[in-house]
Amino acid sequence: MARYIAQPNNDVDRLRTMAVVWLVIGALFIVRLFYIQVVQHKKYTNQASGARTLNQTIKAKRGEIFGHDVRQGQQSLYPFALNRDQLLLISDNRKISDVDRTAMVVSAALSMSPEETEKLKQNLGKKSRAYQMLVKDVKPEVADTLVEALDKENITGLYFDREPARLYPERELLSHITGFVGRTEKGEPIGRYGVEAYFDERLRGQHGFVKTEKDPFGGWIPVADRDFEQAKDGDDLIVTIDRTIQLKLCQALSDGLQKYSARSGSGIIMDPKTGAILGMCNVPYFDPNEYQKVENPGVYNNSAIFTAYEPGSTFKLVTMVSALDAGKVRPHTTFVDAGNVVRDSFTIRNAANKVWGTQTMTGVIKESINTGTVFAADLVGKDLFQGYVKKFGFGMKSGVELKTEEVGNIKSLSKSGAVFLATASFGQGLTATSLQMIQAYAAIANEGVMMKPTIVHAWRSQNGETVYQKPEEVRRVVSKKSAAEMTEMLRVAVEDGHGRLARVPGYTVVGKTGTAQISGAGGKYTEDYNHAFIGFAPMNDPRFVMLIKFEAPSAKYSESTAVPTFGEVAKFLVEYLGITPDKPTEIK
Repeated sequence: MARYIAQPNNDVDRLRTMAVVWLVIGALFIVRLFYIQVVQHKKYTNQASGARTLNQTIKAKRGEIFGHDVRQGQQSLYPFALNRDQLLLISDNRKISDVDRTAMVVSAALSMSPEETEKLKQNLGKKSRAYQMLVKDVKPEVADTLVEALDKENITGLYFDREPARLYPERELLSHITGFVGRTEKGEPIGRYGVEAYFDERLRGQHGFVKTEKDPFGGWIPVADRDFEQAKDGDDLIVTIDRTIQLKLCQALSDGLQKYSARSGSGIIMDPKTGAILGMCNVPYFDPNEYQKVENPGVYNNSAIFTAYEPGSTFKLVTMVSALDAGKVRPHTTFVDAGNVVRDSFTIRNAANKVWGTQTMTGVIKESINTGTVFAADLVGKDLFQGYVKKFGFGMKSGVELKTEEVGNIKSLSKSGAVFLATASFGQGLTATSLQMIQAYAAIANEGVMMKPTIVHAWRSQNGETVYQKPEEVRRVVSKKSAAEMTEMLRVAVEDGHGRLARVPGYTVVGKTGTAQISGAGGKYTEDYNHAFIGFAPMNDPRFVMLIKFEAPSAKYSESTAVPTFGEVAKFLVEYLGITPDKPTEIK
């Protein structure tokens, strides 16, 4: 019986095992196929597309910036911001065998400091880097020297690349006008400050692109349905700044900064009939070609439009012409000065505690009498006076085409209390920018009509078409008669008052001084003062209006700082612009 007991069928078991294995493999294959075709469909579609299509950005050329000669219009242009290629020293650290030797050769060729050499070694030591940017903006002649040295030492792994960069030929001279081109977090170029920032989009242009199939070697396959859009290069900007005027203004401010031991200086020169800014300079300034080396980023700001300050006695023009225009006073109207007035328990005194007795309104401007402007402002009244202040553009942006313009602060005129009107009448307790102040004087020079300040002379497209900026009238702020009366009062202030050093032989110069205490933390006044002078010439047909301001100079009054600086630049302007003398008998 034993021989009939069933024995295991090994062949059947093996078949069953193999079937199970193949079923598992098939299931895994199906799951993997589902994962690739369904779950990661988009990923592999993009990879396949990338393998056979070419997607490339066509970069637009950034528009360039030019200045011009106001005597010749567009016939003479000066480059203020240009495009150029800069050389970058790049390393493939995987191919560098001796970091110290490589660093030594590079350091010697590029005349690096010990600190720069140490940083170079650190960068070269990052072995996983296939693309390591080592040095920007290598001069071509230096690059040639380095290549020779590398060949001689048989050093590999270093090469040069090119990238577009911005060049500012005038360096510091126009830094607050142009601004500079910096980089975003993604490394894309972007305009910072000045016109580079204000007109960044128009200067930048519009990038194009091409999308087409490519062959196995990466070349384009010409197909009819490829996507293509040509880049649109940015427009060129021609600004109103005259290079020669700018140079003279900056030199005078720099000299004054040293001579008077001032903390800073600002100057603006404007055509009152068009609003065109012919010169605008601030010291200290910076080199936009090396903006990264600036220790204090605050120097990037254009102080003439960014820094609001208490204007002091230069603001007396606004008070007096408002009273003239409102019919409250005439130039010969008198008042009696007792040396001080009291408002809301606050005592307001004249400079140096002087007492002037009986004075006309012309005398108030000539001698810069605080109590006299309080008298005029009281006659105008707070509400009407505030209306004139706003008409003159204070408390709002002028609209000049420069980044970081501030509006100042005239909120004190909305507060209750007679003291706020009184102090505002002589430029205290409210703030304004230098541009707002010169705009107010320009309105008087332009017979009571305010023009919009502008930095744009023209735009030039890449096809050569030039579109000129038209002067823009903002509004009439006072009557022609009031402006004429105010101008005569300013003439007396220069010829017989504190502005004598602003005079130019053969020309009638008009203007007003301002010496204003600088407020510190918590609104308390410090022992420092801002000195300013604003004026225009010739009196009856003004060709320019100019502001000169120094912050915290060592001298006591503006008549010995800002005024002589104004006079120096004014003498240059009448000659440079070829202005006919209106008092030829004075010229010897």
